[in-house]
Amino acid sequence: MQLRSPTFVVSLFLLAACSSPAPPAQDPAPAVSGVHPGDVVRIAVWREPDYSGEYAVDARGRLTLPQLGTMVVTNRSSEWLADSITAAYKKFLDNPSITVTVLMRVTVSGEVVKPGFVQADATMSVGDLISQAGGLTPLANRDKIQLLRNGRVIVAALGPGTLLQRSPVQSGDQVFVPQRGWMARNGHYFLTGAISVATAVTVAILVRR
Repeated sequence: MQLRSPTFVVSLFLLAACSSPAPPAQDPAPAVSGVHPGDVVRIAVWREPDYSGEYAVDARGRLTLPQLGTMVVTNRSSEWLADSITAAYKKFLDNPSITVTVLMRVTVSGEVVKPGFVQADATMSVGDLISQAGGLTPLANRDKIQLLRNGRVIVAALGPGTLLQRSPVQSGDQVFVPQRGWMARNGHYFLTGAISVATAVTVAILVRR
C-alpha cells in the first residue's frame, strides 16, 4: 500500500474544508409593489416646481400633496398612485407631464461600511443599495447576501446585480451581508502554516531513513 505524503494529505483536507456547497439557485417572484408607511413618493411635474417634490407616507399610510390634500395610499401599487395623481392634477393643470416614483425604505446591514436605512426605487439593484451603504467591508461574503423580512430569511443568496423590480424586496425589508467563513478569511495563513508543518514532518521522515 502506497502512503501519501503529509503535504498531499493536508492539501486534500484544506481543499475539502474550503469548499462548501453553493446555495441553491433561486428565481424569486416579483415583489408586491405596494406603498407602505415610511416610504417616500417622489413627484416630478414638468415645468411645475410648486407641484414637484418628495413626500413621505405617514404612519397611517397617508400621503399629503399640494392642492390635492391627503390621500390614503397603503398597499396601493406605484402604478395606481401615478394614475391617480395624474388624474387629480388634471383638474388644476393642462395636460400635465407627471413622473411618480415610490422610494422604499430598506435596511442594509451586516458587512457594509455604513449600515442603516436606504431609500430605494424599483430600478436599483442590490449592489446599488450596498453602494449607498458605503460598500462592502473586506470581510463581506458577496455571494451569500440575504433578504430578511420580520426576522425570517426570504432569499438566502441575493446577487448584487439583482434588480429590485425583479426580486421580492419590499419596503421594510432588510438586506443583510454576512461575513465570510473562518476558513475563507484565514485559509491562507492556515494553509501556509499547515504546509510548513507538513514539510517539517516530511523532512523528519526522510532524515530517519
